[in-house]
Amino acid sequence: MTRGEIAALFARRQEAWQRRDATALANDYADDAVAESPMQGHLQGRSRIHLVYSSWFGSFPDLAFTSRELLIDGHRVAEVYEVTGTQSAAFGGVPATGRRVEFKGVWLYTLSAEGTIVADERLYDVTNVLVQLGVLRTKPVEKTS
Repeated sequence: MTRGEIAALFARRQEAWQRRDATALANDYADDAVAESPMQGHLQGRSRIHLVYSSWFGSFPDLAFTSRELLIDGHRVAEVYEVTGTQSAAFGGVPATGRRVEFKGVWLYTLSAEGTIVADERLYDVTNVLVQLGVLRTKPVEKTS
């Protein structure tokens, strides 16, 4: 794929994110693609990857994914992104909290010559997400003189 074709693929993916279209996002993956997620672990195959997209959209119906920067190096792509959303249904074993989450991350992709995603790794601070959902608590920082 050319750099322009890769940029067009990710522009289409941004549109799919805006529509919260799990099927369109999953269809960009090869049938046997592999993904690594901090919350969902090792994902094998397009159907499992589709389930994770659907889970996010089902639990965070106002989910917004914003691509901030796209770095393309041959068949490898890094996407710097930001996510916001309000949890209104159970997610990853966490009952609905009604709380809003905001986090930034980097998504690392490997593409095939045909332009499908064959692997991805999602990097974000899952501890921060769990704190925002109220699952984990942080200790206040003590002032020192």
